[in-house]
Amino acid sequence: MSVKEILKDKASSVLSIEEDRNVLEATQMMVGAKVGSLIVTFEGKLVGIFTERDLMRVVAKDHANLDKIKLKDVMTTQLTVAGPDEDVDDILNNMITKRFRHMPVLDGDKIIGLISIGDAVKTKLNKTQAEMHILREYMYGPH
Repeated sequence: MSVKEILKDKASSVLSIEEDRNVLEATQMMVGAKVGSLIVTFEGKLVGIFTERDLMRVVAKDHANLDKIKLKDVMTTQLTVAGPDEDVDDILNNMITKRFRHMPVLDGDKIIGLISIGDAVKTKLNKTQAEMHILREYMYGPH
């Protein structure tokens, strides 16, 4: 199963915020949308991601100034991104190996989605269950 198939089942909008906005604004946006990360952009182009982990680092270091700290100064910029045709197994393996939970999806340089490790696990589980059902029918006949 490919990444674009996962994106079909998700909301079509990608939450993003410009890099010159502050940590408090990003946090309020994340809480309001009930998400764990935001795509960070500069003039509409992907430049980073701001995650719950990034927030925790900022809070631990300087919790009193969340409204003054710019995202560009604390966001994660070393990103691994996915393309729409990449296989979910490869995405999941990459996330587990590199220990991150959110992966932007780009088509060329256009941001088309964000895949979480939860999305990848859910897709893998659904695929495995479907395969098990087919094998059971093959072995034992339809139920």
